[in-house]
Amino acid sequence: MESTLKNVLPLCCLALPLVFVSGACDLSLGGVEPACEGWRPGDVVITELLPDPEGTDTGQEWMELHNPGRSAVDLQGLLLYSARADGSQERAYLFESSVPVEARGYVVLGDVRSDALPAHVRHSYGDTLGSLGNSGGLVGLRCGDVVVDEVRYSGPIRSGVGRIYDGRLVPDSTDNDEPSRWCDAPPASDGGTRMSPGAANPACVTPLEGSDGGVSGDAGVPANTCLSSRTGTVRSLSRPRPGDVLLTEVMADPKAVADSSGEWVEVYALRDVDLNGVTLANEGSGRTLFGDSRCLEVRAGTYAVLARSVESAANGGLPSVLGTFSFGLSNSEGAHALRLFLNDTLLDEVSWTSAATPGVSRQLDPARRDPTRNDAAESFCLTPMDFRFGLGDWGTPGAENRPCVP
Repeated sequence: MESTLKNVLPLCCLALPLVFVSGACDLSLGGVEPACEGWRPGDVVITELLPDPEGTDTGQEWMELHNPGRSAVDLQGLLLYSARADGSQERAYLFESSVPVEARGYVVLGDVRSDALPAHVRHSYGDTLGSLGNSGGLVGLRCGDVVVDEVRYSGPIRSGVGRIYDGRLVPDSTDNDEPSRWCDAPPASDGGTRMSPGAANPACVTPLEGSDGGVSGDAGVPANTCLSSRTGTVRSLSRPRPGDVLLTEVMADPKAVADSSGEWVEVYALRDVDLNGVTLANEGSGRTLFGDSRCLEVRAGTYAVLARSVESAANGGLPSVLGTFSFGLSNSEGAHALRLFLNDTLLDEVSWTSAATPGVSRQLDPARRDPTRNDAAESFCLTPMDFRFGLGDWGTPGAENRPCVP
């Protein structure tokens, strides 16, 4: 399964054992003309992943690619890569031999460590990518500087369950960037495995509309219910009403880590609620619907953190993240807003006009933690500089806010 790469690699990589490590050398092949000319974004699309097989991960992980075009393509010369969700610790594999993908066809790539490939795996990248992250990460393909496709995925990843791009949608390298278009593979009608390697994906069953517009994130959990991580049982969802949840803290410009992975929002619950089916939106086109088979539970009198990344090293050392959102928060001067919706009902809204201070969150004064008082501009302030979290930024994610200093 090993590859000999000396004919294409820059000198800085020749000492490395078939694994490209981000920062150790130039993963664009150091200016050497790649043997993959003519590739465009979307020529192949990532449509399914199995980052967490049942039992040991080693040798059983795989990913599925789809060729949406009318002509066959060959992966030879492309670079397959994986990394953490923030792009760090990248590892890559070069296709040196021919790996054809038929028009409108699929190919499954796996980390098989022996010569015998299972029936569903067409080509093995061996141990080159290491293990895919079970709590999230990214995988992609590129030709030189052209990213053919790249997908970020996030947890919770269920053991032995494929993560699929919704089979009702046409595979597209732009549309598959949206996390809401992915789901856990639903149970098979014959009770078999929950995955579809090398074949068209089944339809995602979320969102399912119930009598109250509920959303269920998994075919094994009925609509308007969720799986409680505290009890391990399925229970009815507790839908929030206006005034039940408040937006209490915003980190729009982290300093310890990149904005794309370190932005976060804090929510406070005045009664026990689940955020399943709730949408977080900004003043523009950014929207994320939180839907999952597990209960996104916030107990009365407690806080929950919604963030760009679940990885502690990537998000600045946040405490437990309840859910992730995919859009960015603006840190410049101007009119900004964050809103929580359940269907078309506004649950809470906060707005501000000033620029963010790098590394300092904007927080609601706990004395004004009330649905009738948290809308005023004077109710929010920069977090007083007496509390650092994680990697050193100022804020109180998931914890009681500090009183605003006059």
